Amino acid sequence: MNQKKNILSGYGSLLKAIRSTMLICTKQIFDGGFLFVAGGYMIQAVQFVMLIFIWKSLNQGEELLTYTLMATILHQELNIISPATSSLWEGSVIGRFLRPMPVEASFIAETIGKWWIPNFLFFGLPLWLLAPFIGISPWPASLHHGILAFISLLLAASLGFAIDLIFASFAMHLKNGCFAALAIREAIFALLSGEMIPFTLFPKAVETIFSLMPLGSIGHGPLTIYTGLADNPGFVLGLQVFWNLTIWTGAILFFRKSKERMISFGG
Repeated sequence: MNQKKNILSGYGSLLKAIRSTMLICTKQIFDGGFLFVAGGYMIQAVQFVMLIFIWKSLNQGEELLTYTLMATILHQELNIISPATSSLWEGSVIGRFLRPMPVEASFIAETIGKWWIPNFLFFGLPLWLLAPFIGISPWPASLHHGILAFISLLLAASLGFAIDLIFASFAMHLKNGCFAALAIREAIFALLSGEMIPFTLFPKAVETIFSLMPLGSIGHGPLTIYTGLADNPGFVLGLQVFWNLTIWTGAILFFRKSKERMISFGG
């Protein structure tokens, strides 16, 4: 009984630590001033408008407009860049090992608090509400597609954190090349995730290959389910589960092997 109580108490402390970290990071978003935050949102808005103009000029259909809308709103959830890599060159990674939570959980909590919550409240939600007034449907293809897309988004976010952890571990072997790791990651993600350029615009063979890759399960997967462009949503979800199991196993092993090197570098 005492052992059970201690286990439950431990989980309660972990959840409290994660929640507190998220709230602290959310409050820190405006430390650099409102213009610092608004500048990032403005860039996203300009990119969104440019893509909408391009798709409309190509007469690609309403689904593609909704696809781009949701890709913009969910950009932070689909293109996950946690503090894992930046904490290396900041030298702050050593402090995370002293927190009352696993290092991986610390990275996830900071990402949600610093990027997900503010981006949704101050950019994503207003854009979603504004979409009907600019001729774009913000709704999923159906209620069924919306529920499946939400499940797919959770799996995509989980997979995104695993891939981010792999790149953080990879950055350890570049010594001072953390920025190079981020640049490589951004370039690969922009091409292979389907967030910015939908795979439906590629030749059928290329679309099929890209959609089966891990990054395709992050952006292409949930967005095609939401818009009804996915031929088989069940297959997409199954593929996401497969990649989550595979990538997370590799990420944890790689991260553990890099821990000693990471502490030395950050300390």
